[in-house]
Amino acid sequence: MSPSQILWLLASVFTAAGSVIGVVASLKIRRVRFLLREGSTARGVVTRLEETRMAPASDAVSTSRSVGTTVYYPVITWSTGDGRAMETRTDIARPKGRTLPVGARVEVRYDQADPSRWTLPAEGTGFWWLFSAMGAVFVAIGLGLALGGLL
Repeated sequence: MSPSQILWLLASVFTAAGSVIGVVASLKIRRVRFLLREGSTARGVVTRLEETRMAPASDAVSTSRSVGTTVYYPVITWSTGDGRAMETRTDIARPKGRTLPVGARVEVRYDQADPSRWTLPAEGTGFWWLFSAMGAVFVAIGLGLALGGLL
């Protein structure tokens, strides 16, 4: 494989990966912003924490410090305005010292038409903006590699 073909291959991979990451993050940001602006409000309580261990992506040796770390997803119980009981789990897991404790009272914003679409206003969109920026960086790298392949 020639060097220019390798550049084009890398350009394609980075551009495609960055585009997917960016689109997914942007959709999540739009959803959260919609719920914060238009969603109904409910009071919830963290009833338990779902424990999970960070595992390596493959059997290959990993150098990530987070591999083997135990993280927790808060599970929140709340009721819709029409009385439907809901039990939902947050999207983001954290170490125990940085997650919501059992018994914590939280505000939940949800879509009345589809209560499975919900968010915690306290979580915000910062995490998803970080992923959106990461997608943009990948696209920029891919386009830079494509330009290098042209020259």
